[in-house]
Amino acid sequence: MSAIILSLAGLFSGCQEDDRASHTSTSQASELAQNRLDDATGGLMDALGQTDGDPDQTQAQETDQPKTLSWTPPLTREDGSALTHSQIAGFRIYFRLRHQQSFDTILIEDPSTTSYVLDNFPAGAYEFAITTVDLNGLESQRSDPVLADLI
Repeated sequence: MSAIILSLAGLFSGCQEDDRASHTSTSQASELAQNRLDDATGGLMDALGQTDGDPDQTQAQETDQPKTLSWTPPLTREDGSALTHSQIAGFRIYFRLRHQQSFDTILIEDPSTTSYVLDNFPAGAYEFAITTVDLNGLESQRSDPVLADLI
């Protein structure tokens, strides 16, 4: 299976239990929670090429660094057998606006491609997943979905 990377690691940092919580006051706990939220939001904004604060700075960075979906080609098939680069015909990117039921697809026919720039997508809240297609036309299961708000 292909792994989709859209650096969301910081997003879940606030989900870990903090053993200091029982030793802090309500205001300290609130401050700790706000700091975690700020860290997670900042990490997500950085991953999507946006910055906090000045809207002019945000616009400039969005223009300079388009949002990109990246993945790593798999080394094994779903049954665990080896999958070499020469056996991969391409990839399919599945996407939809999160309020929609059906997915659209983008066919990537170059097996050496490992990213796709999202600059032609209209603003919206999207869900993306990717599959690998081998030379026989066999398609893997979809990767775990990645959510992205394109502004």
